[in-house]
Amino acid sequence: MIQPLPFPNDAEISAEEATRFRGLSPAERIASIRSVLSAGELLMRRSPRRDHLTAYQRTQEQLARQAIKEFVTRHAK
Repeated sequence: MIQPLPFPNDAEISAEEATRFRGLSPAERIASIRSVLSAGELLMRRSPRRDHLTAYQRTQEQLARQAIKEFVTRHAK
């Protein structure tokens, strides 16, 4: 009987990637994060829905700014 290909568990993959990331130096961590952000930006620029994605990104950034302002207003004294 032919065995199906074993696929790794998503939790195992996430744990391995987190362990690998924690092993990086601070500079390597920043470079890794920048690389992911750069890849996402490239995908957005090449997307046929780039206008929608750009508008969504701006909306989310504005919501984040508003949340930070509200947090500071409540807690900064």
